[in-house]
Amino acid sequence: MNRSTQMLASLALLAMLGGCGKSAEEKYSRAQTAFSQHDYAASRLDLISALVDDPQNKAMLELLAKTQLALGDGDGAAASLSALGGAGNNGGLAILMAEANVLRGRYDEALAALSGINQAEAARITGLAHLGKGDAAAARKAFEAGLGMAGPQARLQAAYARLELGSGRTVAAKKLADMAAAAKPAPLEALLVSAEVAVAQNNLRQALATYDKTLSAYPANFAASLGKVGVLGDLGRIDDADKLLQTIAADAPDNAKIIYLQARIAAARNQWSAARTILQAQEPLMEENPSMQVVYAESLLRIGQVEQARAKLVPLLRKYPANRKIRFLLGEAQVAGKEFAGALASLTPLTNRPDAHPEELALAAKAAKGAGDGAYADLARRAKVPAPEWLGGHLATGDAALRNGDWAAASRSYQSIVDRTAVPGAMVLNNLAYAKSRMGQTDEAVELALKALEAMPGNPSIMDTAGWLLVDTGKDRKRGIALLQAAAQKAPDNAAIARHLAAAQSR
Repeated sequence: MNRSTQMLASLALLAMLGGCGKSAEEKYSRAQTAFSQHDYAASRLDLISALVDDPQNKAMLELLAKTQLALGDGDGAAASLSALGGAGNNGGLAILMAEANVLRGRYDEALAALSGINQAEAARITGLAHLGKGDAAAARKAFEAGLGMAGPQARLQAAYARLELGSGRTVAAKKLADMAAAAKPAPLEALLVSAEVAVAQNNLRQALATYDKTLSAYPANFAASLGKVGVLGDLGRIDDADKLLQTIAADAPDNAKIIYLQARIAAARNQWSAARTILQAQEPLMEENPSMQVVYAESLLRIGQVEQARAKLVPLLRKYPANRKIRFLLGEAQVAGKEFAGALASLTPLTNRPDAHPEELALAAKAAKGAGDGAYADLARRAKVPAPEWLGGHLATGDAALRNGDWAAASRSYQSIVDRTAVPGAMVLNNLAYAKSRMGQTDEAVELALKALEAMPGNPSIMDTAGWLLVDTGKDRKRGIALLQAAAQKAPDNAAIARHLAAAQSR
């Protein structure tokens, strides 16, 4: 049985699933509508059913091939295209077949079929074929050439942006992603890479908005859902991340990225035994996923399996010597195992940094004391008095996170400063209060906001934060409105204060 006959036999079998009572034309019309709405699963089902009634319909076969490509089904698309009688001199069908071959890993066949086709879409697939063969330089050359070719550019620009992002060229990636996302309508690839660039630039609020936009246009897209879960987790919205993850995990329970995110969520909740259990059965997957290995090693450490954690961390640090977290976790494991001299050696590259974290210095001091090393006194002193470089770095990190809507990261940075300074600055307290309020920690947020107000009572931004929280939580509406009115008088051009005052007065 040849491939076309196999395809038609499959169509006849799958047609029994739906489409009863509709004509082939009605099913085709419905499939076209579903395709335009990016509901590729529904489109495929209607096309399969329609082709049972009209198996030689070229328009239906071509749309089925495009639908299968959108679903990542290279074998199915190739079979549909073969049923059309081959690409022949049809450049459009040749491009579709080449994309099917890329999905099937037949990169040389794809490159041969695209030779001499000077269209942007052909250049995109040529670049993807070169990437499949591991030749990033040839891929970049193909993408660059395609920017000067005829035809829609957005998918090409998106593919090029992803290559640049993977190469660490974030600025170039953003420029290309912005160009791709400006297309009307923006293709899926453009939206996804735009979100990934936003994550790389730590603009998590923008990344979340882009994933939401993607899922609005492509509601069943797996990559967008996974990306959104990761961003929600990074923003500290663990319950929201877990709820979405459970929804998509039902369709792909063995997916490596889903398993990793499940473990991350358990770790974020300090459910280390659960994180260990999730990852324990995934040894083959972990071999190719260093992030998964780090979570697993930390889970072992947190549940007291110190030697097992150390055994995982030593080769990881050897492979990634610049990774700060791996080095710190190994130091923790060595201290827990009373390998004090070894821990001090592991931690010294961290303590030698001008921006050494207090927790790194404190752990190194403990290691030095256990080893009887003379560095103990200096390390202990530095752990108690943050260096200006550390303080400046945490302020910058907190401020950037606040601008980006990364409330969890902002809270961590500002809380570290509050914990390690005798008299925290009023704006640090104010910003920490705001970040915690956005995370739903309202009682603590109000307390911090009032401390900031006590330290700097005439600052309109601080008055705004305290006033709005007093109103929003219902703790003291009268005082809150008074503070907002006073803040508005001090800063009449501040739109945020004006909005808060108007909202407070309307309640």
